[in-house]
Amino acid sequence: MAKNSSNCIQILVKLEVFKHDDGLCYSSSSLYSFRDVIRPTISFSCPPFDDKSRDIKWFKDCTPLDSKSNKYFSVENVLSINNVTQQDEGKYTCEASFHYNGASYTISRTLNLVLRAPVITSSPAIIRPTNNILPVDLGSPLSLVCEVQSKKKFFDVEIIYWTFDNQSIEMYDGFDERVITGAPYKKSPVEELSVVELNFTEVKEIDYNRKFFCKVDNEANIKAFVMLKQPDPNFQGFLIAFFVSLVCIVIILLILFKMFKVDIVLFCRSICPSKASLKDGKFYDAYIMYPKDTKGTSSSTMGVFVLKVLPEVLERQCSYRLFIFGRDDIPGQATVDAIDEAITKSRRLIIVLGNNSSGYRLENNFEQQIAMYDALIRHKTKVILVEIEKISDYSNMPESIKYIKQKQGVVRWKGEFTEAKLSPKTKFWKNIRYRMPPEQHQLSKDSNDRMSEKL
Repeated sequence: MAKNSSNCIQILVKLEVFKHDDGLCYSSSSLYSFRDVIRPTISFSCPPFDDKSRDIKWFKDCTPLDSKSNKYFSVENVLSINNVTQQDEGKYTCEASFHYNGASYTISRTLNLVLRAPVITSSPAIIRPTNNILPVDLGSPLSLVCEVQSKKKFFDVEIIYWTFDNQSIEMYDGFDERVITGAPYKKSPVEELSVVELNFTEVKEIDYNRKFFCKVDNEANIKAFVMLKQPDPNFQGFLIAFFVSLVCIVIILLILFKMFKVDIVLFCRSICPSKASLKDGKFYDAYIMYPKDTKGTSSSTMGVFVLKVLPEVLERQCSYRLFIFGRDDIPGQATVDAIDEAITKSRRLIIVLGNNSSGYRLENNFEQQIAMYDALIRHKTKVILVEIEKISDYSNMPESIKYIKQKQGVVRWKGEFTEAKLSPKTKFWKNIRYRMPPEQHQLSKDSNDRMSEKL
C-alpha cells in the first residue's frame, strides 16, 4: 500500500510456494510448457528471469548439462540446443543465485520441452481418423475428431468437413439434434493443425456399420473414415465367475464325498448290484478270526459278538456268508487244512480284537499265522480290523496287525450289544459293509443246509 496526502494505491501480489517432488529438482505443479517442432536448432529462455546478469546453470531432468559440449550453448538466460532430436524432450531447469539482506538464495524455473516431428509433405495430411473401426456402446455419447496437418501457412480450415456414405453430414438422421458438427478451428498455428469435431449425444443402432468420412476439399481430395460398431461381448467376467464357481463346487463335492463316502458307495451298490463276486470262485464273503486261549475258548464278550452279533447282521440281514472256526468247520478235519481251505475260499479276512487286558495273545495262535500269510502274501486277501473294545496300546500286538492298522485303520464297536445297534444302517455296520464285498441280496442258508453241504 502506498499513500500520500491525496492518493492511496493498493497492490495485491499472489505468492505461491511449491515443494519439489520427491527425488526431483522441481514441482510438477509449477512447470512451464514449451512446444516446438524438431529442427536443427531451437532456443528458449528461462521463464521469467528479469535480471539477465545472473550466472545461470542449466539442468535436464535434474542432471547438469555439459556446457563444454557443442550440443548446448547458453547466453544470459537463453539456452540453445543444436542437432535437435526427439531425445531432447524433457524437463529443463534453470537455476541462479541471488543475495538479499546479506543472505544467499537460489531461484529456479523448470520448463517442459515437448517436440514434434515436422510434416514432410506439402499437401495436407489427415492425422485422425485413420480408416479405423471404433467400438462404442449403444446409448453412450461420442465425439469424433477430424485432425488435419498442413505445412501451408495460410491453410483454409473451411475446406475440412464431415460426410457419411458420400453424403453431406447435414442429411444425416438427427442432425442438429442428436448429431452435431462443430466449426473448424486451428488447434495449433505453429504446427498448422486444424480440427473439426462430430459429436453424438447418444449412439443409436442406425449409427453402427456406417462410415463417417473426414474430408479435405482440395486438389488431392483426401479423406479418411471411422466406422462405429458394437463392442464385442466381454466374457471375461463370466468365465472368471464360472471357473471360480466350478472350483468351489468341486471342492464342496470332494468334501461331501469324503464325509459321506461310505453312504455313497453303499447307495451305489444298492442301485447297481455287482456280479463280480459270483465269478471269483470264492465261497465265503469273510473268514472271521478272533483271539482264543490255549483251550480254544474266548471271552464272553468276544463270543457273543462273533457267534451271535456278526451272524445276525451280516448273514441274516445282509446275506453274507461267513466262516467261523468252531462253527463251520467239518468235524474230524485237520485244523490246519480246514483253516487254510476256508481262508482260500474267503473274499475278506475279519480280525476281531479285544482289549489286551483279556490275556489273549495272537502271536501264539497258529490260526493267525496261517491267516496272515494267506492274506498278506499268498492271495492278498483284504483284511478288516474290528475292535469290540477300545485298545489304546498295540505294542504287544503282532507286527502284521500293527501294519494293517497303520495302513487302513480299524472299525470300533461302541457301547453294549443292544437291539438298536444290530441294524445294518448304523455307522458301525455301514463301515463294515463298506469294506466287505458288494452284497448279492441272496437269502442265506440256515445252519442245517450249510452242514449238509459240507457233509
